[in-house]
Amino acid sequence: MQSQRITAIIMGVIVIVVGLVLETTVLSQAATAGGNANIGSFSGAQSLNDLVPLIYNAAVVMLGVGMMAIGAAGFAGRGPMSGSGG
Repeated sequence: MQSQRITAIIMGVIVIVVGLVLETTVLSQAATAGGNANIGSFSGAQSLNDLVPLIYNAAVVMLGVGMMAIGAAGFAGRGPMSGSGG
């Protein structure tokens, strides 16, 4: 059980690092799409495209921190990895 907790924390860190490495690709793709004149048929398309980096970063952080929190809660004897069934 101890190794699962450590693995959850390590995987959370890996998710955040890989997400930040891929962030440059996401930002460049969003900028490329935003530079096109025919981005969409309604006026809010550019605004929605501008939210892509924010949503991407929020998803990466929530997934990574969530995984680390589950592992840390197991060490504290709480949460789904506590080993006591709840």
